[in-house]
Amino acid sequence: MQYQLSTCHHDAAAFTAALRPLDPNVQIALDAARGRLEVLANATGNQVLDVLRTMDCEAVPLETEVHISGGSTCCGSCG
Repeated sequence: MQYQLSTCHHDAAAFTAALRPLDPNVQIALDAARGRLEVLANATGNQVLDVLRTMDCEAVPLETEVHISGGSTCCGSCG
């Protein structure tokens, strides 16, 4: 699941800690410069959005996956 973030401080460690109760094995990739977050977890998109809201972070799901540096998605344009 990928999200566009708008109104929060972008801190990968804080996102991971906040999402860990949903899935202890959660993995994230954060592109803080672009405000993009990828979450790999056994959780629904709404559950992730709820956690982000508790962090005072406004986010919207991305309709099309994008490459997030350090993430698991690849569009092939990096090579």
